[in-house]
Formats: sequence, structure tokens, C-alpha cells
Amino acid sequence: MGRFHSMRVTYIYHSCYLIEFGSFSVIFDFYKDALREDDTAWVNHYLLGREEDLYVLCTHSHSDHFNPEILNWKEQKTNITYIFSHELLSSGKSAGADAVYLRKGELYRDHRIWLKAFGSTDEGGSFLLEWDNLRIFHAGDLNNWHWNQEVGKEEALTYENNFLCELELLAEQSERLDLAMFPVDPRLGADYMRGAEQLVTRIQTRYFLPMHFGEQYEKANRFSTVAERFGVICLPLTQPGQSYDLDWG
Repeated sequence: MGRFHSMRVTYIYHSCYLIEFGSFSVIFDFYKDALREDDTAWVNHYLLGREEDLYVLCTHSHSDHFNPEILNWKEQKTNITYIFSHELLSSGKSAGADAVYLRKGELYRDHRIWLKAFGSTDEGGSFLLEWDNLRIFHAGDLNNWHWNQEVGKEEALTYENNFLCELELLAEQSERLDLAMFPVDPRLGADYMRGAEQLVTRIQTRYFLPMHFGEQYEKANRFSTVAERFGVICLPLTQPGQSYDLDWG
């Protein structure tokens, strides 16, 4: 009989998600806080006030993925582990003592989690996290940034091939994802869901959460019609601070 897993995932804003596993939490790419139903802040009040260990992950240095405020959290909460893409160090946005840094292909492992850095089609990288046989992927800015309505066909194909190469490396590591957080960015034009579709086509995915869509919730949620064709549950979003309790038998 398999183990029963339960976790809560909360959309904070943009590409930031908080995952609470019960005995510890993980937050990805904090940009700005969201409010809870009682008007307190999800991160600066609720999360930093919790006793459980916290992992703070950051995929790259773009200001919509890295808020330097996160480095001050350790003044309020001592049991934090910072794990960053090496690009944050090389860009000068953080210092050597601030975090554990992972280059593409490098691995972090402790008594609890397994974390591997994968590539990106922009700055930095992406992260595959495994805990107790659950596999969770946060793409950072990894996407098929084809811009095919703005650039020539050959250039668009180059961008797409770059993405497909990175996707293949991920697929070679993991044939399934229990949860994928991935860009669905309407700025790309008519084919804005192309990268997300290629992800769920190539890798069996159970739950999908969109990110990097700004305030365009309706367009982000349209991916559910694509996801359903591949047996993927696309969790709809309507506002920052929205949570889902996910269970695995």
C-alpha cells in the first residue's frame, strides 16, 4: 500500500508559489507578497511566523523573480535554507555566504529533499524538487519564448529548439511530474500556451499551475482545455493568495 501525501500549494504572485508539506515549507521566486483572508500577509506574517523549516528557492536574478528582501527573512526566522541558481551569484545580486548555489546539472540533497537545477531559455535555471517520491518542477523563466508573431520564422525556430533541448534534459531525468509550475504568458501572442503544451505532451504531469501571466487570469486558465487532453489537472487561479490542498494516495 502506497503512502498518503498531502500538501498545500499557494499562489503568491507572478511566478511565486509556496508549498507547505506539513513538517517544512518551500517558497519559489518571491516577488511581492499576497494577503490572506484576514488581511495579514502570506509570507511576511504567516510564513515567517511558522516554526517549521523553510527552504527559499530562487531561479534567477530578474526583479520579478528575486526580491532582495528575502535575504532579510533570516533576521526574523533562523531555520531557513536558501538555495539559488548560480546566476544570482555571478550577477552580483547576492553574495557567496547568502545561499547554496546550483549550476545547471548540480544537485542539492539533505535529510529531507532532493533538488536538481535544470536549464532555462532565459537567465538562471529551473528546479526539480523531490520529496518522498513526489516530484515538483518550478520552471523559473524556462519556456518556449518563440515570439513568432514578432520575429522571423528562423529566429522563432531557434528559440523553440533551445527550449525543446532543455525540456528533453528534464524528461530524461523524470518521466513524470506530480506538480509543474510553468509560464503561460499571453505576451507571446496567439501561441502563448505552446511551451506549456509541449511540457505536458513530453512529460506525464498530474497537476499544472500557470505562472508569469501578470493579471491575465482568464488567459492563464485557458490552458485547462489543453491540459485535459493529456490527463493533466490545471488548477485555475483567480487571485493572489489562493491555495489548493493536494492529496496523493
